[in-house]
Amino acid sequence: MTAMIKLIEAALLFAAGYLFTHRALPWLYVKAGERLGFDMKLAPHWEKRIARFKTIKRGYYSFLIVTTLFVMSLFLEFMVNNKPLFIRYNSTVAFPAAAEWLDGLLFFKAPRPMDRKADYGQIGDDQVDYRLFAAARRDPAVFDEQLKTLAGELDAIRAQLVKKPGPKATAEERQDYQDLQDIVPAIEADMKTLSDAKAVFAAGKASVLMPVYPYSPREHLLDMPGRPPHRPGASHLLGTDDSGADVFAQLVYGFRISMSFALIVSFTGYVIGIIVGGVMGYFGGWTDILIQRFIEIWSSIPFLFMMIIIAAIIQPTFLLLVSLIVLLQGWVGISYYIRGEFYREKSRDYVHAAVAMGASEWSVMMKHILPNSLVPLVTFAPFNVVGTIGSLVSLDYLGFGMPVGTPSWGALLDQGMKYLKYYPHLILTPSIAMAVTLFMVVMIGEAVREAFDPKVFSRLR
Repeated sequence: MTAMIKLIEAALLFAAGYLFTHRALPWLYVKAGERLGFDMKLAPHWEKRIARFKTIKRGYYSFLIVTTLFVMSLFLEFMVNNKPLFIRYNSTVAFPAAAEWLDGLLFFKAPRPMDRKADYGQIGDDQVDYRLFAAARRDPAVFDEQLKTLAGELDAIRAQLVKKPGPKATAEERQDYQDLQDIVPAIEADMKTLSDAKAVFAAGKASVLMPVYPYSPREHLLDMPGRPPHRPGASHLLGTDDSGADVFAQLVYGFRISMSFALIVSFTGYVIGIIVGGVMGYFGGWTDILIQRFIEIWSSIPFLFMMIIIAAIIQPTFLLLVSLIVLLQGWVGISYYIRGEFYREKSRDYVHAAVAMGASEWSVMMKHILPNSLVPLVTFAPFNVVGTIGSLVSLDYLGFGMPVGTPSWGALLDQGMKYLKYYPHLILTPSIAMAVTLFMVVMIGEAVREAFDPKVFSRLR
């Protein structure tokens, strides 16, 4: 019954994500453009290409699934997290999941102070145990066991305090006796806190709303029976790794990191490649020759060896890895395609007309030639995403990628290899997730290539 409820919740979340991604966002984009005075109507040839893309079902459905999942992954803190969406204790109200999401979005600002246990009916000044809070909300009797334990400790200490140090007691014995006397008020205060908390929960003045999957990729669940890793079960869909972290949570957060990384690298690399390739193709001559020689020398730098050297000196971060992959290899390939497109297009009549009308060289390149040279960009973009995801997973697997503790597919594959014999699910899970994701992205690329083919039927048909 619980599994069925989880499936229904997952289906509802995916449906909501689809409506937001492919209905709400396009509508908002069009309305915002119209408000700013832009003509948001597509050109006829783009309408034909999009209509042709929709007829290629394997690519179109893959596009719907991948984009929906990626947009949903941007809000994972609200769906897969050990922090609640909403928590209330007496007059104290907080939204920890939203606060964590904003901390990640506004990474340049100081992080929000954590919710202290003492403010939510728990003992201590560290982070609130939200799962214990949710359990107390369901049954306030969970405080009885803690109160019983503290009462036993208090009785034991009072029994020791009966015998006071004599005149011949050492300074150490007197100090121990004083320490025991100091502990008594602290235990009594903790017992009062728990008693008050139990009364608050029993009166219905506390409430909490946990996410659909209440586990975090960085949460180490060491209180589970047995030693980690744990096998898949009802509470943990894909089990835990050897540190007690939930595998499903790491998998979905790893999807977000992989896709974000690939999209940022592809976009940045394409911007640089378009500029460099456009300059080579438009100006030609010595400009083309010199830049080509530089690219040939630059592309000979061994990428993996460079990453090993850098990782041995400093710990790579997300932004550092993006910068290195873009600078070392992300822009080189597309620059050659753009160079060829610019060489072909610059001799067209519309280019000569733009030059005769006094358009600047940059305007001719970016406003006239580039829009007619987008076919290789659009065609190769999905395959570039696939290659970038593979690069990140490989670096994480070898230990030269994201910092230790970051949820990633490469780290899961590395751990799966260590436990291949006894816990094969640890390597099957990330392998299947990566294979399915890359397969769908390739299907998108093939469908885009076919839709942008100038012929109605491509050669593959």
